[in-house]
Amino acid sequence: MKLITIAALAVLAAAPALADPVAREQAKADYHQAKADAVKSQIQKENAEAEANAAQADAASAQVQANAAQSDASTLKAQGNAVQAEANAAQQQASTAQAQAEEAQARANQAAASRDAALDRAGAARDAVKTN
Repeated sequence: MKLITIAALAVLAAAPALADPVAREQAKADYHQAKADAVKSQIQKENAEAEANAAQADAASAQVQANAAQSDASTLKAQGNAVQAEANAAQQQASTAQAQAEEAQARANQAAASRDAALDRAGAARDAVKTN
């Protein structure tokens, strides 16, 4: 039993001496792992920045396209407004022409009625001449 106790004491006495190099190695491993993690994080950051820059370039391109589409839409709207104004003017001219045609028809109807009345008077006068 004394042998075990002496061996145990020897192990316990040696433990702090063994623990120091183990702790040192663990600290070195932790340091190298932290360094590797930092490098990995830096790479991830740079990749994210590259993706953000690409997305920003895509957004700028899309904005240019949207601006061009807006400009085209404005041009088309202006053209549509001009065509609508021409159509409105043509409609007004058509309405005026229709009113003039209706007035001319009314005058023609009046002239026809006057002619018929004159023909009736002429017929009556002819009958009166024949009977006298």
